[in-house]
Amino acid sequence: MSTKKLEIPEWTGSALTQGAFLNYALSVLKVMARHGFNNLALTEIGPQLQEEVNRLSEFINLPRAFDETPEIEKADTKRDALWKALWYAWHYVMQLDPTDPLYKAALQLRPTMNAYKGVYRHELSKETMELEGLRRDLGVEANATALETLGLDRIATGIFTANEIVANVIAEREQTRGQRIAQKGDDTALQLCKQIVQTLTDAIRQVNAVNRIQSSEVVAQAVQDICGVIEHYRLVAAQPASKQGDGTTATTPAGGTDTPTVNAEDVE
Repeated sequence: MSTKKLEIPEWTGSALTQGAFLNYALSVLKVMARHGFNNLALTEIGPQLQEEVNRLSEFINLPRAFDETPEIEKADTKRDALWKALWYAWHYVMQLDPTDPLYKAALQLRPTMNAYKGVYRHELSKETMELEGLRRDLGVEANATALETLGLDRIATGIFTANEIVANVIAEREQTRGQRIAQKGDDTALQLCKQIVQTLTDAIRQVNAVNRIQSSEVVAQAVQDICGVIEHYRLVAAQPASKQGDGTTATTPAGGTDTPTVNAEDVE
């Protein structure tokens, strides 16, 4: 009586984030390479998968590769903190007696301050443009005088200095991104994910076929190792996208489907 051989499931990485999917594909690729493309009849598919995974890695890791990332994070944190300081200082002055000169200065600023309430919650580029608008509005003579009366002009200057740093880095980032994407042609991360899904499926079918027809210890071990990788990433896929990270850890039961898709302000 023969025992049915273990087969690799044709799992596509459904519900994985693009970062986790990249590591899933890379993990399977490493297993295949370790056991030998020739041994697994992947002499053509293996190098193709390697090339596709490398291209996807360039896309997904692109934002992390910028040397200016720490600079932009530091400036963004600074402008957000200073905006909160400006907001709360102005807000509490508004609680003074209406006859107080400081209250009158704060009242002058109310339309502008209310218009930008919550600005620090916005997406990086959107916040940058809005803070540039704030700079113009606070630069109006009456508002500038009110800021100075309240002693908040230096805080405002700090916001705009940090915002200028962010704006400059964004401009450099966009230029660099454009240059790198131009070098890669018309590919997008999502297109590459879909392409890798198909190549992975072809590779898995090929390994399964070899295992059925002319198995060996090397092939059997490769099948077992790839099944282990897939089981791990099934656990990852069962987690919410916000908790998947890069897919290197998994703590929840397996789940999800095999659909061939890749999902690539405090109170004031």
